[in-house]
Amino acid sequence: MRGMERKVKFPDGREVDVLTIFKFVYGLSNPELEILKLLVNTKGKLSAEDIASSLNISRNTVTKPINLLLSKGLVLRDKEKGKANGRPRLVYFATPDIYSKLLTDLQNILNESLKEISKIRKNT
Repeated sequence: MRGMERKVKFPDGREVDVLTIFKFVYGLSNPELEILKLLVNTKGKLSAEDIASSLNISRNTVTKPINLLLSKGLVLRDKEKGKANGRPRLVYFATPDIYSKLLTDLQNILNESLKEISKIRKNT
C-alpha cells in the first residue's frame, strides 16, 4: 500500500487517509492533491506535459496547481537539458522528505492548538 493511502483512525472511529490530511493541513485543492499524489507515487521527475498526460488534463491546467505546490514546499522544480540548444525542460518532483515535513507541520499545529486550548481552559 502506498503511503498516501494509509489510514489514520480518530477516537470516534472515523478513518481518513494521509492524502486527506495533506489536503487539510496545506489547504490543497483537488487538482493540487492529484498532482501531489502523482509526484509522490512516481519514481523520478515529471514535466508539466507528463503530469497533464498522466492525469488526462491540459498542460495549462497543471501550471497553477504546480506553482502553489512549489510555494508550499511540497514539490521541487529542476531543469533538465532540452533538445539540442533549446531551452532547458522544467521537471517537478515531490519534496524528498515530504512525510517529515508533514510530521513537523502537524507537530507545530498540535503544539499551537494545545497552547490555545490551555488558555481557554484557564479562563473558564
